[in-house]
Amino acid sequence: MKMQTMLLAAAIALAPAAGAQTDPALQQTVSGDEQIAHGDAVIAAGHVDLGTMFVDGDLTMLARDDSQDPPVWRELNDVVFQVSDAAKQTLPDTGDFDFTGAGAGEDVWVIPQTEVQGVPWLGWNTQAPSLLERSSNGVSLEFGGHEGEGEFSLFLQPGGFHEPQLLWTSQVDGTQPMWVEPNTHTHANWVFTEPGVHLVGVRAVVKDNDGVTHTDEQIVRVAVGDGTDPAQARTATFAGPFRGGEAAAEEETQGGGQYTGLLVALGIGALVIALIALLLVRARKGRA
Repeated sequence: MKMQTMLLAAAIALAPAAGAQTDPALQQTVSGDEQIAHGDAVIAAGHVDLGTMFVDGDLTMLARDDSQDPPVWRELNDVVFQVSDAAKQTLPDTGDFDFTGAGAGEDVWVIPQTEVQGVPWLGWNTQAPSLLERSSNGVSLEFGGHEGEGEFSLFLQPGGFHEPQLLWTSQVDGTQPMWVEPNTHTHANWVFTEPGVHLVGVRAVVKDNDGVTHTDEQIVRVAVGDGTDPAQARTATFAGPFRGGEAAAEEETQGGGQYTGLLVALGIGALVIALIALLLVRARKGRA
């Protein structure tokens, strides 16, 4: 266990930039022949990516399960990621990771940026052929919210002397969108400060080559700690709402209101101009 903890610490502290495709561990090819598997799955170890594709014309976010051969895609509602105490890590005394919501010297559970035996290795990719055929614009991944005990954060550790790059955190409001270039494969650190059932909302937004925007929202289900039954995570309900839904509606309403106000202002302005013109004409006639 001590050796595994040391390996996990190295996975966080010394990992190369997750977006660097020169990392051999991130080299992969996603085939259009890969099947969508149906049925419940508990993933306690091995490589899995969140990925978007078009299925019957609709944008769909799935989990590409590469923990088996050949890889298959799974509906996220069918998947529970089981994060055992093998993923437990004690934060260093430096305070560099206070942004996780846990203090120096406290324990957290980490799905790490680089693969560690006995722990799920969860990343994301934009490599599905059906996605690349419809869109060359990349994908925006948005944080839909976190439900569970403690705090959740997602961050990249570039390595060397670079500071961690925080992508998502439950401690900050908003969707915290991150842009993912097309045909790329990335891994990061998923950190939970407390054991238990955790639900993480993820929204994918894609603009296709015709300029049409497609959106899909999914829940990543995680059972954290040896004492957490994956069945609890499977049946848990995300109370919601997803972050950004109300804000987007409000923005749309405000935008409509501003547009309507502009039309009203233009109408009033035109009326004033017409009235001034009429008065000028009458004044000229009076002088004549």
